[in-house]
Amino acid sequence: MTNFRNCINNVNNDVMSEAEKKIKELKQLMGKTDEQSVAERARIANWLKSNDSDEVQTLFDQFMEEGLAEINEDINKLRIQAASDYELLPISYIARHYFGKSSAWLQQRINGYPVRGKVYGLNEEQKATFNSAVQDIARRIKSVRIV
Repeated sequence: MTNFRNCINNVNNDVMSEAEKKIKELKQLMGKTDEQSVAERARIANWLKSNDSDEVQTLFDQFMEEGLAEINEDINKLRIQAASDYELLPISYIARHYFGKSSAWLQQRINGYPVRGKVYGLNEEQKATFNSAVQDIARRIKSVRIV
């Protein structure tokens, strides 16, 4: 009986170890929208579903809670950074010309408004796009002269 329990424990440990690896991979893929990343996320989701156990579910729940905490932290940072200068930024222009989206879309992400029950922020690529847009607009404004 002890050998059977050891065998079960080894299987459970292997599954948990693999689950931890999959969740680390999943974390690296979050926020990426390219086809390969989307396919890889789907593959990981299928693995997690097929290896569903209380332990794997707990591990996944922790991952989700940490992810939500990071999103909230990012949103708060964005709010603090943009608080004083936010009104100066042409949000609708940035949304349209740099993201190809509506101003509501960008404001939802900057302010952390829930969309269909989920709160979205800007991923790293979108933050870089936003920062680049602000710098580009600043350069353009700097060159404006009335003659």
